[in-house]
Amino acid sequence: MDAQPPGPRRRRNGERHLPEQPSPADRNIPELPAMLSAKPTPVGRAGFTLVELVITLVLVSFVAGAIVKLLLRQQRFYNSTTELIQTRQQIRQAAAMLPSDLRGISSIGGDIYSMTDSSLEFRSVFGSSIVCVNTGGKLSTVPRVLASGAAMTNWTRPPAAGDSLAVYNDQGTLLVADDVWSLSQITNVTLVTTNVANGCPVATGLTQAGDISAANPSYQFTFVSAAPAVIPVGAAMRFFRRVRYRIYKDTDNQWYLGFFDCVTGRVPVCTSTQPIAGPFQPYSATGTSGLQFAYYDSTGAVTATRTLVARISLVVRGQGATLLNLAGAGATVFRDSLRMEVGLRNRK
Repeated sequence: MDAQPPGPRRRRNGERHLPEQPSPADRNIPELPAMLSAKPTPVGRAGFTLVELVITLVLVSFVAGAIVKLLLRQQRFYNSTTELIQTRQQIRQAAAMLPSDLRGISSIGGDIYSMTDSSLEFRSVFGSSIVCVNTGGKLSTVPRVLASGAAMTNWTRPPAAGDSLAVYNDQGTLLVADDVWSLSQITNVTLVTTNVANGCPVATGLTQAGDISAANPSYQFTFVSAAPAVIPVGAAMRFFRRVRYRIYKDTDNQWYLGFFDCVTGRVPVCTSTQPIAGPFQPYSATGTSGLQFAYYDSTGAVTATRTLVARISLVVRGQGATLLNLAGAGATVFRDSLRMEVGLRNRK
């Protein structure tokens, strides 16, 4: 094609094409030529380079790793501290229960049924009272609450049929040599709520008018064999059950301090062993058991004779159920121990 001559180009229809011109009114605007001739300036977009992103990710990973490590250490410390506290708490629980029960044992009175290095079976006293009336071999107690403020009856739970009772029997004489504790099994308990002869009447001098009520009764006990007629008003009574403490292995393969009691006439007579504290260290015949009994006579010598026991040495060795890691140097099993010496009553 031939080159176009300079000047206005022509349309295909032969008419000349003239560039668009501003209107006469716009020609007087000073900025118009600059606006028409200005070229658009590209707008820049802010952002990060690849190097900056990599550095940022590395720094964030370091900070996040440090935070996670700190949280894990705090969690480990918390779990270990909790395990330590629980282990010592279980030791204290055993130390609080056993001595109070053992102090009531009268070995010379035949309270100990059996004893080994890992178990002890004995009469556990849970209450005491004073004989108010002896009617036909049935003994009645003084009410627990008296207007005088005297405390003659006290127990952790009311006696029931099947429980046993030891009553002080002076044989009706002033001689000390013939005094004994007469043992009887309770077959029936009657609550006396009024001032009648088979309860604890005012005539005995042990109660006042209004002491006996439905909320504060006198307990009358019937026994397998009638109580001796020579037992006087004011004789001491002790209520007890046959109990057994032992260390045993439970279904979770942990060793616990177990307890059961026995009541004649109940089905079953003896309850199944129930854990009351633990876990403790496993039983061992080498002297590292979680619960270890040792028995001594009045001279301090070890004895295997039940009626000669004057002191019981008890060692409780606690063991954590999970691993302990306080210093971060490695997980270990936490162990602690406590030794107690309990002197029995009626023994020097």
